Amino acid sequence: MMHFLPFLLLIFSLQALAAEKPLVVVSVLPQKTIVEGIAGDLLQTEVMVGKGFNPATYQPSPRQIARLSRAALYIRAGMPFEQSWLPRFIAVNPNMSILDMREGLKLLPGQGHHAQDSDPHIWTDPELVKQHAQRLRERLGARFPQHKSRFDERYSRFAAKLDALDEELKTTLAPIRGQAFLVYHPAWSYFAHRYGLKQIAVEQEGKEPNPRSLARLIETAKKAHIHTILVQPQQSAATARVLADAIGAKLVGMDPLQPDIFAALRRLAAALTAKQA
Repeated sequence: MMHFLPFLLLIFSLQALAAEKPLVVVSVLPQKTIVEGIAGDLLQTEVMVGKGFNPATYQPSPRQIARLSRAALYIRAGMPFEQSWLPRFIAVNPNMSILDMREGLKLLPGQGHHAQDSDPHIWTDPELVKQHAQRLRERLGARFPQHKSRFDERYSRFAAKLDALDEELKTTLAPIRGQAFLVYHPAWSYFAHRYGLKQIAVEQEGKEPNPRSLARLIETAKKAHIHTILVQPQQSAATARVLADAIGAKLVGMDPLQPDIFAALRRLAAALTAKQA
């Protein structure tokens, strides 16, 4: 019996591997919501940058690199860590398909870590999410044709939810259209552009403001009657606190990498339209 044990273990391992769902790897958590919106439980989705980690400085773990060896698709978000790591991902799995979620979209100029790069946070605009989801549906349908009808059905429902969210946000934000809001890290530029708002960022090209820039920012915030500064958990809030004290504003935590896109954008709209005490 002992002679058959290694053989049986090999058979069970092969069966478990065969039963495992095709793997899609994404860069950040909001992308996982989009993939699952189209694929449901037909695919397995894993995220590189988990909750609380900074995608500007993230270092993938050896386990994550190993998992990429069996991934069918990697969806790039345009985050800073990908610039150095993506070639290594491809080297691990040359057969892995790559989809850049910014592909085919009208992008805004970058305002964060590298001025020459476009802002990667496209999931803050429901219309851009829908456009990306359509391309994702096409890519998944071509890669997994046996599930194409399911992908098409789920895309229709997902797109309808995005349309409803967009209309809701237009209504909610209409009273403050044209106004400015202050953020530490410029992660909400697509949201601002979509709904006619102006985003003013404390951080410029990934750097803290110098004393002269900070003084100008304080003056700008006062003139714009800004009473709220948005900060995110992946970034230091020290400078934002100094600014808040100077203009009498409060800090409000707002995570642009929250998995639930719908809840995140509704919460942001509520914070921007909240009446000041």
